[in-house]
This record gives sequence, C-alpha cells and structure tokens, in this order.
Amino acid sequence: MRKTAGAGWLEISLEAPVYILEAVADFLVSLGAGGAIFSECATPKPGYELLTGFLPNTVGLEFKLARLKKYLKQLRELFPEAEFSELKTTSIIDQDWINQWRESVVPAKVSKRFWVVPEWEKVPKEALSSEYLVIKMEPGLAFGTGYHTTTQLCLEFIEQLVPEKAESVLDFGTGTGILAIASAMLGAKRVLAVDIDPLSLEVARENITRNQLEGRIRLARAGVKTNRRLTKENFELVVANLFNSELKRLRDYLARHLKPGGGLVLSGILAEQWEEVYRYYKKADFSLIEKKEKEGWSAGLMKKG
Repeated sequence: MRKTAGAGWLEISLEAPVYILEAVADFLVSLGAGGAIFSECATPKPGYELLTGFLPNTVGLEFKLARLKKYLKQLRELFPEAEFSELKTTSIIDQDWINQWRESVVPAKVSKRFWVVPEWEKVPKEALSSEYLVIKMEPGLAFGTGYHTTTQLCLEFIEQLVPEKAESVLDFGTGTGILAIASAMLGAKRVLAVDIDPLSLEVARENITRNQLEGRIRLARAGVKTNRRLTKENFELVVANLFNSELKRLRDYLARHLKPGGGLVLSGILAEQWEEVYRYYKKADFSLIEKKEKEGWSAGLMKKG
C-alpha cells in the first residue's frame, strides 16, 4: 500500500444506508482517499453499514473536508428518507491505517467466475477450482477492488459478453485495472484501459504485471473533458463504471469508439437515477438490451441503432 507524504491520516466514519455509502466512498476516492472500509454498524440495522475512509493529513485537508460535508448535505437533500449519522473524524498514524485497511481486504468471490485476492493473501482452496479465475490485486489508492457493487455488475456483463461476442474491450475509467484484467483473462484479444488519473494508471499497470498480462492490455490517459479519439480502433465492448455526470458527458465520446453492433455497459448509477441516464443515451439512438440492479445500484447493456 502506498503512503502519502504527511503527518498520518484523518479517519472519517459515517453510518448510512449502503446505497448512500457507495456514493460517499466514490467521492472520498475522488478527494484522494487512501481507501474505504465497509463494516457492520455498532447497532446492526438492515440495509445500513459503517463506512470508514482515510484522507491524507496534508495541505488542503480542510478544503477536502468542507467539500465532503457539502456533498453529504446534497445527499441528505436528495434522499430525505435516509438516516445519516454525524460525520466523525480521528487523526491516526500511517501504520495504524495500513494495518486496519489490510485487515478489511480479504479474498472474495466477486462474481460467478472471478475471485479477487490481495497480493499479501494466499489463494483460498475453493478459488483454485478450474471453474474460477483469480485476479491478484494491490488496490493502492485507485478505485475498483472488485468488492464494490458497481464493479461486480460490470463483471457480470463482461462474463456474459467477452467469451463469445467481444474480442476487443475498452475499459474507460479503469482504476485498478480489474475490468480490463477480467476481460483479458476471459479471452479478449485486444484490451485498452483508460483513466485520467496517473496514479490509477500506475496501479493498473502493476496489477496487469501481477496477473502476467503484459502485452495483452494497453494503457492510455484520458478524461471526461477529452474530445479527441484515443485510437482509430473501435471496440466490440465498451465498459464505463463512472459517476452519472461523467457518463452523460462521455456519451458521444464512448459511442465513437464502439463498433457497429457492439455493446456498451454503463455502471456506477444509483437505481433512482437510472432513468435519467438512460433517457440521455436513448436520445443518441441507444437501446437497452439488459439491465441489472443490486443493492441500490443499476447497470445496463446498451446497443446503438
């Protein structure tokens, strides 16, 4: 796990419905958080969990904390029925955070075919069965460990599409590289993994090497504001696991990289906001082939025309 220069970390904790905490975890990562831990609340309540996140105690911390509080206020207004605890903060030293984080990241079966195993853990005997594929991961500070519902929904679609219908895959917003790695493991011959964050690309590169997929997956840097094509190539499958606003801004850009008849998988969408995103894509002649929903999140497979 990489450390951020500075005097330790600020531990942030919040109890709320899981569908709210997923969004908060994503926002923490966008602020530079070193990860997030989900656990049971002190007083268990159906649908609720405790989120613990860690922000580096460096210059700009107060500004980031103010942004987080503003974001929580917006979520409270958007979901008035949801009960939030008060935001708690505690200063901790580097080693405390690293040990706590590692204890929370354990081997897990994250989809029908895939197990995710941290590099410091042994592969469980069950995962050694020929019916499973094992992805070795060091998440670093990047998003996408396989434990998030939004990533799992993407993996379900990739498992359906790559073995038989998609030999080329574009993973936009790759984070740790997990979706690109899964695509290559399932047999995709041409995989391009894209992210705007240099740190995420570094983490993805290391995970690609960790899974012995060098030469099978290419990396490129681009973000939601880009207008130029990444490549002259088009792809049979394009996957984007991003915020709603980013998915809307990227609609035409993603469409330009999709082969005729190819599939577009969108994830990272709160179930309550699915229709808004889908209507926006429908205006660009996309039609819905299949929709999946899990724990308050939605993902969909679309085709153009």
